[in-house]
Amino acid sequence: MPTSLLIASLLAAASTEPSTPNPLAYFEGAWTCDGHFEPSKKPLASAMVFSRDPDTGALLKQHRDAAPGTYKAAETWSFARVAGGFRATIADGFSGLRWYASPGWEGDRWTWSRQGAGEPGEQFVYIRTGPTTMTVDWMISRAGAPLVLGDTLACMKA
Repeated sequence: MPTSLLIASLLAAASTEPSTPNPLAYFEGAWTCDGHFEPSKKPLASAMVFSRDPDTGALLKQHRDAAPGTYKAAETWSFARVAGGFRATIADGFSGLRWYASPGWEGDRWTWSRQGAGEPGEQFVYIRTGPTTMTVDWMISRAGAPLVLGDTLACMKA
C-alpha cells in the first residue's frame, strides 16, 4: 500500500467526525411543554432550550418550570467514547448533580436512566411523537419500588 494511502486511511479512522447524522440533533431548539404531576394531576408547564456547544459537541439543555413550578435544571448530554453509549449530567436545586446513561434512540424513545439499588432509580423518557413534538415522562422509584410516573409533559418545538 502506498504510504500516502496508508496515512489517509489512518487519518480517516482517527477522525472524530461522526459518520452518521447526529442522534441528538432532534432535540436542538426551544420547546414549550404542558402536562401534569402524578398522581395529583396538578398542571405543569415548562420551557426547555437545547443548544449544541460548538467546542465540545455536547448538547446543553436548560429546563425551567413556569410558575408556580420551581424546578430549574442545567443539563449536559454527550456521547461517552470510552464507556460507549451516551451520558448526561443534570444539576438542579433539589438533588444537586446527578449522572445518567442512555443507549441512544430505541425506536422513537430516548431514555436517560440513573441506577439505584440495582435498578433504575429514576428515568427521563423522551418520546418522539412527530418532527416538532415529543412527550417527556419522568419516572421515579422510591425505596426500591418499581418505577412510577412522577410527571408527564407534551412538548412542541417553537
